[in-house]
Amino acid sequence: MARRRGEQDAAQTLQLAATLPEWAREMVLLGCHGGAGTTTLRVLLNTPWEFGAYSADRREIATFGRPLVLVTRDNAAATARAAEVVNNIEAGGLVPAAMVVVADGSGPEPPEATTRLRLVEARVGRLIRFPFVAGLRFVDVAEVGQVKLPKKAQQALDEIRNACFSAARGALARQVEES
Repeated sequence: MARRRGEQDAAQTLQLAATLPEWAREMVLLGCHGGAGTTTLRVLLNTPWEFGAYSADRREIATFGRPLVLVTRDNAAATARAAEVVNNIEAGGLVPAAMVVVADGSGPEPPEATTRLRLVEARVGRLIRFPFVAGLRFVDVAEVGQVKLPKKAQQALDEIRNACFSAARGALARQVEES
């Protein structure tokens, strides 16, 4: 059953991608804080657009129509910062296509983090949890693609792509309606 779901997710991703212009298939990643896992995800998602870590002096985020993906860890301090970033980005009129919560370790998510994530979940396109992958801790960014990802991690990457492709398709449809 899980295999079929994974195959369906991959097929859906390909179908969504085929309906978009090339530039809209790319996503922009923005870390809510340093060490969020943004660069690793950029490599895994094969997108050239990474803005590093958010800073309060960055008032405007220009994605040029590309979907925005926020990246945070799942600890209490990181999710507090993520909530602050969502507030600032929302004030600028931008709705992230997704927020990816990268597991900090193999243990459970702290209750404080879970509570904060519930508060921002409705304000981002999709909240996606990326599981802890021990192998990613032992390689440099250039070698991330060589790590065999568990099924849950691969499914999370497909969910990110689907969220971005859906957001891009919606944005393009709104542009057509407005013209």
